[in-house]
Amino acid sequence: MTVEPSAPQQEALWWVQQRSTRKDLYNLTWRMAVGDLDPTVLGRAWQAVVDRHEALRTALVAHDGAVWQEISATAPAVLTELAWPAPAAPAGTDLFDLVATHTHRRPFELGRAPLARLCLVTVGDRHELLLTVHHAVLDGWSVQRVVEELAQAYDVESRRPGGASTAFDSEPVPFLPHARAARTALADGSWQESIDFWVRHLGGGEPVACATVLPDRAPAGRAADDLGSPGAVLRHRLSPAAVDGVRGLTERGGMTPIAGYLAAVHVVLARGGAGARVAVGVAVANRLGERDERCVGYLTNVVVAAGTVHDDDTLDEVVGRARDDFWDGLEHQQVPYAVVHAALPVEARERIGAMPAVLLTYHGHIGGGVRLGDRETELLASPSTGATNDLALGVFEHPDGTTVEVEYDTGRFDAATVLRFLADLDGVLAHGGRADVPVHAIQVASRTAPAYRIASAHRVGPATGSADPPVADGSTVGPVNPVADVVTGLWRRTLRVDEATADSDFFDLGGHSLQVFDLMAEIERHTGAPVDVLEWLDRPTLGRLITLSGPPGTVAETAEMDGPAGDATLRAGTGDRVHLHLIRPAGGADHSIYRELVAALPQSWRITGAPDDDAGTVPALAERYASALLAQPRLPDIIGGWSFGGLVAYAITLRLRQQGVQPPRLLIVDSPPPDGAPANDDEGDLEAFVGVILRSIDAGHLVPPRLRLDDDDVEHGLGVLDALLHGHGSPVPIEVLRHRLTAMVRHWRAMGGYVSTEPVDTPAVLVDAELGHADVEGWTTLLGPGTIVVDVDTDHYAAMKEPSVRDVAAALTKLAESTVEVGASIGDR
Repeated sequence: MTVEPSAPQQEALWWVQQRSTRKDLYNLTWRMAVGDLDPTVLGRAWQAVVDRHEALRTALVAHDGAVWQEISATAPAVLTELAWPAPAAPAGTDLFDLVATHTHRRPFELGRAPLARLCLVTVGDRHELLLTVHHAVLDGWSVQRVVEELAQAYDVESRRPGGASTAFDSEPVPFLPHARAARTALADGSWQESIDFWVRHLGGGEPVACATVLPDRAPAGRAADDLGSPGAVLRHRLSPAAVDGVRGLTERGGMTPIAGYLAAVHVVLARGGAGARVAVGVAVANRLGERDERCVGYLTNVVVAAGTVHDDDTLDEVVGRARDDFWDGLEHQQVPYAVVHAALPVEARERIGAMPAVLLTYHGHIGGGVRLGDRETELLASPSTGATNDLALGVFEHPDGTTVEVEYDTGRFDAATVLRFLADLDGVLAHGGRADVPVHAIQVASRTAPAYRIASAHRVGPATGSADPPVADGSTVGPVNPVADVVTGLWRRTLRVDEATADSDFFDLGGHSLQVFDLMAEIERHTGAPVDVLEWLDRPTLGRLITLSGPPGTVAETAEMDGPAGDATLRAGTGDRVHLHLIRPAGGADHSIYRELVAALPQSWRITGAPDDDAGTVPALAERYASALLAQPRLPDIIGGWSFGGLVAYAITLRLRQQGVQPPRLLIVDSPPPDGAPANDDEGDLEAFVGVILRSIDAGHLVPPRLRLDDDDVEHGLGVLDALLHGHGSPVPIEVLRHRLTAMVRHWRAMGGYVSTEPVDTPAVLVDAELGHADVEGWTTLLGPGTIVVDVDTDHYAAMKEPSVRDVAAALTKLAESTVEVGASIGDR
């Protein structure tokens, strides 16, 4: 491993990532429409590209007060894949959009290489390739080169099966010499002449102020030093008149198109009210020679391009000044913007800003047209959901036109305001088709001002956390009180409903177990009161939740407390009641999985649920649960569970019998027998977890038939699942998914490590949904005489849902009626 100081611009982005609450601000994703690619060949090609470029094997770490590059000799180039045979998302939902957005938003761990990832997505006969990198290691110019080399490597690998080493047509140009040169220039004063130029240009003479569009609102709830904002992307196809106008301006002025676009932005801002002297940021490639052009790394820089716009100017005159001013600055483009900004006088720093409010990038023809597989790539809209500028404009030229893509701060601007700005820009460029058009003849609808004045008028105070949840009017949930307002608002937001009453049932409104975790965590965060989920499941209504979220003492007054600590009373029952005790399934799932079964059983039955437990083996779980049951005055009449819960219930009865206690009867619902078979024989934990979660909320149609995830990259797998849950309309925080995955893997390991051939000799109800003949035979040798086998015509995840639960409930009732003595006390055992 090579350890070197980072380049100044890398260090700046490292600090931005630490300070901002949005860790995806400097993620750069190219979303490309591609042809049908072979994932195996693509994976080999991607590894060849990562092996070739040190920037793709670079991590950034802080040590001794500095940020360092750690360049590994090798780094795993993981390709993930998701594929559906046909569109599977609900109407109005695009799986490509969901996957792209959530893949882009997943933060990079800057201390772990590679800071790049590749994902192949297929829906029906459409294919997209997502290349996401962190800007601290690659800029847009470098991404273009990486895609070109990926295409070259794919072509070679596809013609040489077996993974022979890919030969490229040139030696790579490393980024490390550039980083060293930048550090040296910063230390020895080599940049001083350029720094002096920018100080004179931006801080002396006629004041220069970056300008912006007047915001629709001031951002709320964000710290003053938080450099990130929520954002969105809009695309605008330039009209034919605007394209012709750019051509006319460049031909008459003898310049590249960037000057025409820059001058058009200046005119819109000036005519909108920002004043005659305006400036915007321009992202420059900062590549001064052939080797720089072949370098893969982060060389891009931002310069401030000032412009003067008077009403009696012609548009050609404005463009000419923009050209001259911009070209004068290009000689000094190598100095990082952060260094320039720090050197400016205080007044100039405020006028220009730590990041220019409006940023322009002229991409030209990069971003598409690379032949990868059987077709050329097409760059699609960026999936970015963050913003570092008010407006960041990117101009992309393609064979059939020009597209302007705008990333904007949604905390400050409405989409209509941004679209109006784009229409104005199009209109100004359209005037370029004629010579000598006076500026005063150009009308714009946008309203603009110097950015520093906007900042002063809309100054935001210290961070106050996230926005408060929607507040209920109180009329539907009883007397108004702060807890009711907060809980009702969170309830409505979680379930996406407009109205709520005290009797509203969480699950009847479409809620599922994953959302329970999210709702409870939000309630605790806003009220400071943890909610006992198990107590709430007894009656999962809004009114009950408000009660349990109230002042200390409320829960104790309303909860039934006659079970062991942590047990849930799912139904209290009446009279000489049968007692059914249910064990949680795998993965920390709550007892809501049994809700329909509880409803189908006789109302007189007492039904409880065991608490979660973090024991790592089935025998350890059985020991703890058996001890808890023996501490009760009476054993349950029946214990059982679905899936992993049924297997643990068998182990509990076995443990009770080993202690000389006649065990309760059993309910085993589609549980794997204790034969030590691995839970995930054909797929990794992440892939299996994605399938389990989606099927558990009736979203099995969203499970990709082809799913390639890396168990070592947990966050990516969770991000994929997060995207699919959004597609189903059931978003769940990553923290909840992470917790469930940890618990699920622990239970899968426990299942795979548990072997028992010892019969428990107690009657049971054995429910077969997907067990198979051999598994049913295995169970019947372990269970006692009188066991009832219920064959339900459904899959594993619907075994505890209607209509299957009616057959299960009928069998359980029959099992209970055959019991000689119900609820025998310990002394009678």
